[in-house]
Amino acid sequence: MKRFALLSTLLSSLSVAALAQQDYNILLDLKNIKNDQVKVVVHTPAVKEDKITYIIPSVIPGSYSQKDYGRFISKFKAYDNRGKRLKTKQEGVNQFTITKADKLARLEYLVDDTWDVEKDDNYIFQPGGTNIEANQNFMINHFGFYGYLDGYKMLPYTIAVQKPAHLYGATALAIEHKAPEQDIVRAPDYVRLADGPLMYSRPDTASFRSGNTRVSIAVHSETGTVKAKQVQEMITPLATALTNFFGGMPVDNYHFIMYFPKYTPESKVAKYGGFGALEHSYSSMYFLPEQQNEENLRSMVLDVAAHEFLHILTPLNVHSEEIEYFDFKDPKLSQHLWLYEGVTEYFSNLVQLQEGLKDYPTFQQEMMGKIESSSKYENVSFTEMSRHIIEPKYQEMYPNVYEKGALIGLLLDIRLQELSKGKMGLRELMLQLSKKYGPNKPFKDDELIDVIVAATYPEIRQFFDQYVTGSNPMPYQEYFQKIGWGYADKKMGSAYTFGQFRMGFEKTRKFFWIAEPLDNQFGFVMYDVLRSINGQALTEANIYELAGPLLEVKNNKPVEIEYIRENKLYKKTFTPARIEKELQFVIEDNPAATPEQLRLRQQVLKVGERH
Repeated sequence: MKRFALLSTLLSSLSVAALAQQDYNILLDLKNIKNDQVKVVVHTPAVKEDKITYIIPSVIPGSYSQKDYGRFISKFKAYDNRGKRLKTKQEGVNQFTITKADKLARLEYLVDDTWDVEKDDNYIFQPGGTNIEANQNFMINHFGFYGYLDGYKMLPYTIAVQKPAHLYGATALAIEHKAPEQDIVRAPDYVRLADGPLMYSRPDTASFRSGNTRVSIAVHSETGTVKAKQVQEMITPLATALTNFFGGMPVDNYHFIMYFPKYTPESKVAKYGGFGALEHSYSSMYFLPEQQNEENLRSMVLDVAAHEFLHILTPLNVHSEEIEYFDFKDPKLSQHLWLYEGVTEYFSNLVQLQEGLKDYPTFQQEMMGKIESSSKYENVSFTEMSRHIIEPKYQEMYPNVYEKGALIGLLLDIRLQELSKGKMGLRELMLQLSKKYGPNKPFKDDELIDVIVAATYPEIRQFFDQYVTGSNPMPYQEYFQKIGWGYADKKMGSAYTFGQFRMGFEKTRKFFWIAEPLDNQFGFVMYDVLRSINGQALTEANIYELAGPLLEVKNNKPVEIEYIRENKLYKKTFTPARIEKELQFVIEDNPAATPEQLRLRQQVLKVGERH
């Protein structure tokens, strides 16, 4: 029996050694957290080279800026299969060179989380970063925890996660909950691993089916304000809308992984980072502020989720070789951000309009807002900007992919519908491209526009030459006239206002006070203490939600305010004043629109055509 036990042990060791020659086996310890760091052990595949480099990503797909995750790696060590240290040297920020690599058996190092960076120097947007909060939450974007050996990126990965029993792991990757304190996560290669974020938190999950797709939701809300079931009720009609839009969803499953922080004037996110989400092929990761107002929460979740969910069309089903074979070491970027982000942003607004999730005036207002935002950027070639987006010259222009990029989508849709007499719009074109390519067949970056022109009309080349590859100003007035919209860069009009004032926050006693009354219509004087707005007590968590509409007034709805002046409580109702002012980038229906223009508008927007 002893001999059999010894033989079994030897066979087991040989089996593990054979396995190690073919894939990466990683141990991720989320139980024993010291100094807010996680220990990572990587059992590496066998390599032939005498010297090799372990690469931590500098840039990741979907978030086009230099991240340099190697900054968060420390105490990097390499060992052979007898436990002997091998010589290592860090080359730059993200690369670790290992000598005598043909003897390499494992790597060990510590990982810091990106969310705890204390300076605004290259702070990583939270959905693309990592969070280490012992026993509470772990946001694991895998590219922030481990990399790959140069030349061995496409080998399988198996990650054994040791974690507190009360935490649940949510991911779109294959995951086996092997024991209360151990999960096994698998990915066929590093590209797919990086595409499948993982969140550990106390279980708060929900799921539902939309058409042929199982939609799963996992929520971590710092104060428990937001619940997964609540998010499910908001997202269900969106999933139905997308099922209608696609004529059936192009994925079998999709995961919403959502972190809701408590947002206060003192929170770090007010200074660094930002709210939003990062898309992946079968999931998306969110970092959005807790909201007590149900309608505000719904509006926020729908706007962000619609955009990320729509990425299942592009880049999942329509993408270039630069994305399919993404180089985490020295990325070559696609020139088609107008497609990946711009068209996606346009569709996210269009789908909600068509399915009644937002109304027609709101859609017009959002297009006006995008024109105003895009006007702040220089007119440059969108394809050239995309190719060089991580370079300093273009990096600050990145937000414009969601502004001008969406407007490119709208104008291209108008032109396609016009040329086809309503038979083909941008939606039909994208569905056609998704059938031509799909998840595993990328297009050649320089050929996409030729493919689009061949699939549509010769006149479409002129559109791309002028407004996408070219840098001509967008022809808003000309194109909006086609759908019966009037447009003006500037126009005298009216707006509602309560005037202006500035607030201060008393940190110790936790109240808000009037620091500068300016020209407000409430009659505030300095040192007035604001207590409630419309019956809701002001707190650090809801101050932006409640006080924001007082400074950016959208309608003439009265507001009730409680405030304290010289120890006396006042409760008053105010109605905003209507003032004459110069309006910019105005879109409005043309009352003299022709039947042909109205017909084209309906073909593009399909307002009220609920399925």
